[in-house]
Amino acid sequence: MKILKASENGINVIAKYDKYYSNDDYQMYFNTESGFELIRGINGKPDPFCLDMPALLDVGIMGHCKNKCDICYQGHYKENHMTLDNFKFIVDQCHSHTNQIALGGRGDPNHHPNFKEIVEYCRSKQVVPNYTTSGIDLTDEQIEISKLCGAVAVSDYSKDFTYDAIRRFQTAGIKTNMHFVFTCNSAFKAFSFLKGHNPWNDNVDLDKLNAVIFLLFKPVGKGSLHEELRPSKDQLQTFSDLALNNKAISKVGMDSCLANHIEVPKNMEFFITTCEAARQSAYISPSMEMIPCSFMDKVYSTNLQKHDFGRHTIFAVWKLFDTFQQVRIKLKLNPKKCPLGY
Repeated sequence: MKILKASENGINVIAKYDKYYSNDDYQMYFNTESGFELIRGINGKPDPFCLDMPALLDVGIMGHCKNKCDICYQGHYKENHMTLDNFKFIVDQCHSHTNQIALGGRGDPNHHPNFKEIVEYCRSKQVVPNYTTSGIDLTDEQIEISKLCGAVAVSDYSKDFTYDAIRRFQTAGIKTNMHFVFTCNSAFKAFSFLKGHNPWNDNVDLDKLNAVIFLLFKPVGKGSLHEELRPSKDQLQTFSDLALNNKAISKVGMDSCLANHIEVPKNMEFFITTCEAARQSAYISPSMEMIPCSFMDKVYSTNLQKHDFGRHTIFAVWKLFDTFQQVRIKLKLNPKKCPLGY
């Protein structure tokens, strides 16, 4: 199917889509191959502030990790990985509205014992799986399975395993991103990239990289022990200036946490998406805690399995529970202010 737009020159095709959702207020178009997504208000309504269900779900399938990274926002707690049945329970409820699932949690999702079944189940329900990995102990089988993903991101540890994973994903023809945590210490490297340089030298082929995605450092989990890594206001301002006028070799992306700090002119606001928590996205932990954002603790969560009459539904938690409604109220007042203050 195609999205058509009438103009003086006739009918133009904006994009193709193979997944569609509509209610009285908005329409959502999605292409499960390219990742194209369009959400627009209808019947005289503005573009929606909040959706009927999350279009993006961050699902923590990993309960523990052997890497023990110093600033892991998930902390070093150990719990069981999410079961395949619980993952299917999630997908079965949301697949008609949810377009993408970001596989995550405490560890590399490609090391989940049911990684293949999880990815395949997403695709069978027209949901695109994506994930981020450190690249440590990456196997050929995991790379083959990853061909079913929309994209794979490799975290920038600037180690041999980082560069090796990127090269192997690229060689396999997989859309590959690099995730770069923006801290006060990494800011200079980020600025160099945005100015058109390659701070990774020959280790990373930026021409073949899909994008460098910048993630704002937040002192959560193990990161709470490293407050000194918070970028300064001057560094955030410099990043904002460079990002809007960048000369980077590959595409530039950022999480909505960092996008909150980008100062854009009015005519460019359309291109910046601020915090989507409880509006278009949510997080579900390995133990089935549903939370507006993965950086929030369990005070904000509802367990999908604990209910007097059975399991809570994702729809009920999303629509009715106070924690989600309170986050929406805060974002309605100021969409560029993180509900947690980051």
